[in-house]
Amino acid sequence: MDIVAIILGFIIGVVVVLLSIELAIKKPSGKIPKSKSTDKWDINEIANPKILAEYLMDDIDIPKNSKVIVNQYRSKENLTGIKTKEHNGIRGNYIIGDDRALILSGPMKKDEVGFWTVEKEIVERLNQEFNDRWDEAETIKFEEKK
Repeated sequence: MDIVAIILGFIIGVVVVLLSIELAIKKPSGKIPKSKSTDKWDINEIANPKILAEYLMDDIDIPKNSKVIVNQYRSKENLTGIKTKEHNGIRGNYIIGDDRALILSGPMKKDEVGFWTVEKEIVERLNQEFNDRWDEAETIKFEEKK
């Protein structure tokens, strides 16, 4: 009887240890990444977008509630009805919102590679840079159609 109890206890102990190891390996770290890369993005994912673009392509549908600072653009038609300013010192392309930013690796165009971040310090820094550039920039004049 004692040998059976010892063997049974040993088997139960091994099973418990193996289950513990299995659960520990599969346990998620609980840490959510604050940044991720992307090549598919939509500007509508950002609330109250502020766009800083060195070069703005025509294939971007800019929401009407956006604020845009641009260095170069193809046509003014895409910017009609949007708060837009021009600044020749812009280097870089990003879109910032209330709680996140999308930083692009190239020109502001559809499906350009970039990365999302919700890192508070980065979002605050980009907002500060945008506000500084906004104060320096000149409003783009749109011709009214008759």
